[in-house]
Amino acid sequence: MKVLEINVDDVGLSGVYALVENVIRHKPEGLKLDIACIAEFENPENVRRLNAMGTDVHYVGTRGGKLSRPRAYYTNTLRVLREGHYDCVHIHGDVAYLLLIFAAAARRAGVGKIILHSHAAGIDGGSRRLKAILHDLAKGPLSRRATDFAACSDMAAAWMYPGVDPARVSMVRNGVEAERFAFGPDVRRRLRGDLKLEDSFVVGHVGRFAYQKNHEFLVEAFAEIRRRVESAKLLLVGEGVLFDEVRAKVSRLGLEHDVIFYGASRDVPALMQAMDLFALPSHFEGLPVVGVEAQAAGLPVLYSDRITRQAKLTDDVWYLPVGQGDAGQWADAAAKIAGMDIDRTTGYEKVMQAGYTIDNTVRDFLRLYGVTEVGE
Repeated sequence: MKVLEINVDDVGLSGVYALVENVIRHKPEGLKLDIACIAEFENPENVRRLNAMGTDVHYVGTRGGKLSRPRAYYTNTLRVLREGHYDCVHIHGDVAYLLLIFAAAARRAGVGKIILHSHAAGIDGGSRRLKAILHDLAKGPLSRRATDFAACSDMAAAWMYPGVDPARVSMVRNGVEAERFAFGPDVRRRLRGDLKLEDSFVVGHVGRFAYQKNHEFLVEAFAEIRRRVESAKLLLVGEGVLFDEVRAKVSRLGLEHDVIFYGASRDVPALMQAMDLFALPSHFEGLPVVGVEAQAAGLPVLYSDRITRQAKLTDDVWYLPVGQGDAGQWADAAAKIAGMDIDRTTGYEKVMQAGYTIDNTVRDFLRLYGVTEVGE
């Protein structure tokens, strides 16, 4: 069986990319999963890694202007589908108008199974007002362009499919390789030594520097945390378009010596060992993969109250508001956590018990594709 995973790329090593790459690594033989991306891969090594696993990567984007993009996406995807003779397309996205373009190409190509997969519950990037208008216009037609609907959470489903019977929407768990995140004291000591964080209370964050992740609020909250917890340090893992703005804000607040800009990394399991608290004050999420990973690492987690409650898999998770003037609540919570004795050794087991393993995610994908047994 051949499936084309559409709108997947390694830009910022997003949660969607991590999810799809994990599924590719754990899929059964006889199932070929290829990728179609509208943004070119940032790291050629990731393409080589995917090719080695039998996955072909097709670029269906364009270097042309914004006005030419929808037609290019449609035309290029149609060509790949006709040449590749795919049994199924699995279209990933956070806005309805992109899903609609790819679904239209799949219908034109005669693909029998067209799956839409909602991964978010809000608008990211620039031109958010225009994107919101286009999203609202496209939501209605989606119900008539696909055979199957999927989402990572209740909030992601409501955001994308208001006109679709909820019973038709399959929930696909954003599972992880939980054992890779199991707490490791030796790794923790080594990394904290390398980063000169031996005696620090480390607040960690993993995510693109983008509107969605709300780094501006995170830095404000950390400034308050620093006033309450003298040893506090902020470890930021990721890259993105707002990197310079965030760094400038850190400088304005005089926090240059307390914030570590680590950059993007594929070694997130190890980096999470070095943290003491994971903070995710996002404006919106579908269901954050990094939140699942943090809980597997046994970390206490502070979530924005705009994140689905389905993302709480352990007892050490708290939801807090992210409005103007709310940074103090995050600081109070962090200071309280700094004084707690949290057992991190059972986090990965709790995540596995909650069903958020990569094996369960592969099963969720296979059910979407109509494959119930290996080799079918």
